[in-house]
Formats: sequence, C-alpha cells, structure tokens
Amino acid sequence: MMETGLKLLLLSAVTLLVSAQWRNYKDLPDSYKTHIGKALVAANKDFGGSDHVAYDQLLQNSTFRGSDYYVHLRLMVSNCTKDENKGYGHREECDTKKPKRPVIDCVVCNKRGSGEIVDCAKLKDANNRWEIRSTCSVFYLPGGGTILSLKTGDNDRDFGCLGCV
Repeated sequence: MMETGLKLLLLSAVTLLVSAQWRNYKDLPDSYKTHIGKALVAANKDFGGSDHVAYDQLLQNSTFRGSDYYVHLRLMVSNCTKDENKGYGHREECDTKKPKRPVIDCVVCNKRGSGEIVDCAKLKDANNRWEIRSTCSVFYLPGGGTILSLKTGDNDRDFGCLGCV
C-alpha cells in the first residue's frame, strides 16, 4: 500500500516538474524555440496592437516524430510595448500578461504533403480552427481516443491515429 502511494507521489512530482519546464522558455529545446519564434512573429502582427505578444506556455500535446512536428502553445499579450529594435522574439522582461487581453492559442506544424502551418487564434476561437489544424502531418485531436480505445472488439481492426500520416 505504501509502495503505491510512493509511486503516485513520484509520478505527481515528475508531472509538475515537466509542466514547470514547459512554462520556462529558456529551458525549452532549441527545436521548440525555432517554431515558437514563428508563432510569436505571426501573433505579434495579428494580435498585439502596440503591445508585445510573449511566450506563455508549451502545451503537452506538442510532439516531434522524426521530421514531423506539432508545436501547440499559448501566448499572451504582455505588459511590454513593441520595440522594433528588440523584434518579435521572446523577451525575458515581458512575462506579465496585460489585463483584459486575450490568451492566444497557436499551432506550428508541417503540413501533410509539403509546407508549414503557423496558425494563431484567440483561445476562445481556437476550436473553430480545426479545419486548418487538422492538415498537420502529426495531428493531435484534443479529447480524441487513443489507439487502444479505437480498437473494435469484433475483429480487432486497428483504426490507427486519427489524422496521422
């Protein structure tokens, strides 16, 4: 019994540690920072107005599978003003969300076939972006089933990953 409790405690600690790392921009791998930079440029042009849009957090459904990638992140309109000399990239000093400004949900991925998608929307509108985001080569369906849950009991036919290539 105590062993199970210890395992759960360890699992909780690891989950919190990983979540905290995804919030801290400087601890992210460079492969993520490259794609986050593309989202920052797009969001600053579309949503920032005179304020700088900054990194907030990388979401857990972000993934790299070989050359395919799906980077899902949240950005915030920060309390900093835009500064052409500093560019649109991440700025350490801009880590406080400006009150009453929307959270921005972005996906950066490679598209099935060829090309890349950089899609940003206000968080409240992100669910309406399914048609665009589902064309990612590594597609994550929030709330969707896992591969095991997609197996049928009758003939054990496996439907695989929804939207994956």
